[in-house]
Amino acid sequence: MIGIGIDVGGTYIKMLALADGNKRLREAKIPTCPKDGPENFVARISNELKVWRAGFGTAKVAAALGIAGDVDPERGIIRFSPNLCKWRGVEICGPLERRTKIPCLLENDANMAAWGAYACEFKRKYNDLLAVTMGTGIGGGIIIGGRLYHGATGSAAEIGHLKIAGEDGADCNCGGKGCLEAYVGQYGIVRRAYALAKKTGVSARFRKLCKAGEISPLDLSRAADEGDKTALALWRETGLNLGRGLASLCLVLNPDAVVLAGGVSGASRHFLTYVKEVFSTQNIETPFSHLKILASSNPDLGSLGAASLALDWLKSGRKNTFVL
Repeated sequence: MIGIGIDVGGTYIKMLALADGNKRLREAKIPTCPKDGPENFVARISNELKVWRAGFGTAKVAAALGIAGDVDPERGIIRFSPNLCKWRGVEICGPLERRTKIPCLLENDANMAAWGAYACEFKRKYNDLLAVTMGTGIGGGIIIGGRLYHGATGSAAEIGHLKIAGEDGADCNCGGKGCLEAYVGQYGIVRRAYALAKKTGVSARFRKLCKAGEISPLDLSRAADEGDKTALALWRETGLNLGRGLASLCLVLNPDAVVLAGGVSGASRHFLTYVKEVFSTQNIETPFSHLKILASSNPDLGSLGAASLALDWLKSGRKNTFVL
């Protein structure tokens, strides 16, 4: 049996095929080109899948896609995806299956990252796990009892929009205020950096960095690596804000582990200590007494999770036994 994972980003699509034992068989990276529309998107993935399918002989094959945004896993439909030119109501699994004869699953990309952490990174050691994807925004995936938690409408774990501030909080891309991602998502961190650069008392190096042009969390991480005090303070604030949001979630979910993934998590050496600091100050101590929190360095967590989920689906006779 072979599972094909398809991790769809705004710019590129990562594809990865897994056999039993998490053995990688094939990988590819193709442009997403969302401006070309859903039909072209489906056609290009289908063409790639048909080539792969032909190379796998008589083996049973299934595919699973992870796409950012609001998806309907039961019907295989994208309800809304901001990364794909704000597509709405786009059927994905049906057209792919008709073109390729390969059964397909659809999940939110953060759910796939959560499954990747659970099944591949931790070898199913932690049955209760929270994954946090830290990119432009903040996404989440929840594993409870070794099963992926969807919630009533398949919309569980929209943790980026957990409120950590009131109506006077930072503006979020969702249109609200005070959301977690407005503080610890890429755009929130960069926005704070530019605001800091206008204040007195910041380092000359930091001010120069922000005036040089468009900056990224990687630039801010490098500045912190070099000991820049303003950059270090920015990451400290990021860790404290992330810690406040995660502490609330851990009090509700009581996970074994929290896994950070995505581009911003690459700077975790500068902020993870402060997340743990927030955890250590919680009045209700028991949920944090054995909690493990770490940042994944695996750039393929989403495609690995999707491929592993496709394999699990095949093994179950294509029953959704992995969903809670």
